[in-house]
Amino acid sequence: MIKKVFILLLFLVTSCEYQPLYKINNNNDYKIREIGFAGDINLSKKYFSSLPLKIIKNDNSLKKLILNSKKNIFKTSKNSKGQVVSYRTSMTLQMLYYDTENNLIKEKTFTKNFLYNTLDNKFKFKEYQNSVEKNLMDQIIKDINIYLNI
Repeated sequence: MIKKVFILLLFLVTSCEYQPLYKINNNNDYKIREIGFAGDINLSKKYFSSLPLKIIKNDNSLKKLILNSKKNIFKTSKNSKGQVVSYRTSMTLQMLYYDTENNLIKEKTFTKNFLYNTLDNKFKFKEYQNSVEKNLMDQIIKDINIYLNI
C-alpha cells in the first residue's frame, strides 16, 4: 500500500513540472538596461549586489530599474525610568521599472519588520541590530527572487 502511494506521489510530482519555490537559477539572470539607486544608496547597492540582475547597456528593449531602499529603527516602548526597552526595525525596498522613454511601467514594494528588546551591553546590542538588519535584508531578497520568478 505504501509503495503504491509513493509511486503515485512520485508520478504526480514529476508530471506537473514541480519546481521548488526558493530555487534560484543563476543562468537566467534578470536582464535590465540600466540601474539607479535612491533613498539609502549604500543599502540599495547591497540589495543590488545580492540580486541576480544583469546589466546589458546596448539593448534598448530592456527596462531601467531604480532601487529605492529605506531603513527605520523605531523605539516602541519605554520602562518607568524612561529608558527604551524595545525597538522595531523596518526595512523597505521599492523597485521601479521604466521603459525606454522613462515612463513608469511597474512598481513593487517589499517591506519587512522585526520587534526586539534592548540589551544591557551596547556593543552586543549593536551587533544584534546589525544581524537583525541582515536577516530582514535576506528575507526581502528571497521575496524579490520569488517575485522575479528566478
